[in-house]
Amino acid sequence: MDYDSKTIIENGIGTIGKIKIIKALAEENKMVTIYVLHKRTGLKREDIKRNLKDLRSIDWIKEKKMANTMYLLNKDNEYVNAILGFFAHVGYIGQS
Repeated sequence: MDYDSKTIIENGIGTIGKIKIIKALAEENKMVTIYVLHKRTGLKREDIKRNLKDLRSIDWIKEKKMANTMYLLNKDNEYVNAILGFFAHVGYIGQS
């Protein structure tokens, strides 16, 4: 589905939960489960699932079904790279 930039940004970073999930995925830098995202973000599993669905719909994350469903940021996506650049620039990710 094609979205305009405004819709993509609003769907991508429209809630604190999505921002926390993007941060957790960026810092893990590998495929993770909902359980890992729950532990890293403190969000409810239902909220994580809903936010992941939104992020999948705009191609910001990749999903792979294995024994468990695994998630990874789509670093081929220009918006994801721009958001990660901004997060790193302001010190939201990449801190020790």
